Amino acid sequence: MSTPEPESRRAWRDLLDLLRDADATFLAPPRGPLDARGVCDGYQHLTHLLGYAFDLYLEADAERPAFTSLASPTRKILGDNVDSLYFFAPLRGDRSYRITGVRGDGVYLAFCVYGGRPDGEWSERVVTNVSQRHLTFARDGRFELVLSPAPPPQGAANWARLEPDAVCVITREYFLDRATASPSRFQIEAIDQAPPAALLDDAALARRLRAVATFVRETLNIVPLPDLPPNVVGPAMPWSPHVPGWGTPDNVYALGAFRLEPDEALVISGTIPPCTYWGVQTWTRYMQSLDYRYHRVSLNQAQATLGADGSFRVVLAHRDPGVPNWISTAGRREGLVFCRWLQADVLPPQPTSEVVTLDRLRRSG
Repeated sequence: MSTPEPESRRAWRDLLDLLRDADATFLAPPRGPLDARGVCDGYQHLTHLLGYAFDLYLEADAERPAFTSLASPTRKILGDNVDSLYFFAPLRGDRSYRITGVRGDGVYLAFCVYGGRPDGEWSERVVTNVSQRHLTFARDGRFELVLSPAPPPQGAANWARLEPDAVCVITREYFLDRATASPSRFQIEAIDQAPPAALLDDAALARRLRAVATFVRETLNIVPLPDLPPNVVGPAMPWSPHVPGWGTPDNVYALGAFRLEPDEALVISGTIPPCTYWGVQTWTRYMQSLDYRYHRVSLNQAQATLGADGSFRVVLAHRDPGVPNWISTAGRREGLVFCRWLQADVLPPQPTSEVVTLDRLRRSG
């Protein structure tokens, strides 16, 4: 009598089939073919994506949650900000959780709960978003945030309601000087603690492997981003609940593409209304920040030289032209440029974009 094929084997082979053809997203139309650098970026992104898929959907457990880092200097995904730290924890909408910690010196700290399906699909909506504007902190920075379907019987200084479709919470912390930052420290626990986890059986492992595959597939449906008109930064856009991904309702975004020759620069000018944070940076077409360990690829309001009226003028070029507010292409002829205004009082106007030669830029100062 033959032994039935394990369900986990079928799920594993389905994942391998997906990965076998994943490079078609950047090697063939409609989003490819990319140039040689973009192809290398694509294969590197696939390794990052698969690593995160295993972290978030194979190893994570909503019964016994823990925060998992979502970005590092060497492994990035889904539009990381150079000045930010991100963490992910899985949730169940019918469970209650407690987040406890001590706030650091970031200008922004938020816990955003997303709703959807717990099978690796992109979250469909924001259930709740609790930022430092809503949190109550003790004098020493300590805080507690309860996430639950109903208010805690004993009350809580900070509470947010979980809806039945809650699937995860993502934390964001923004800094003005990442090199000297003191990040917040926090942890999450289920209030009604589950018993020790049992070993994964065949069916449970297969479900998790299918969630891994779904997350990879859905992300590949987004990146690389389509080819955009070069050297134009688009209008500022508030967060939209209809755009897939883990965006935050606190942000306003402006996205553009660059394509520059060695002697060219892209000059981006705009305004910064009152806000918690403003920044501009460069990405690959896969929404991954360029290598900020060795290149100056971003500026925020504390690092840039700004006009008295809060205006900015950022210069993107392959090498330092000797003018204020230069950011580097980090050796890439093409890529993306991205602006963020966090908790802005008003919607800023569309930035202006102009390509100039480095000689002209130096002469004009």
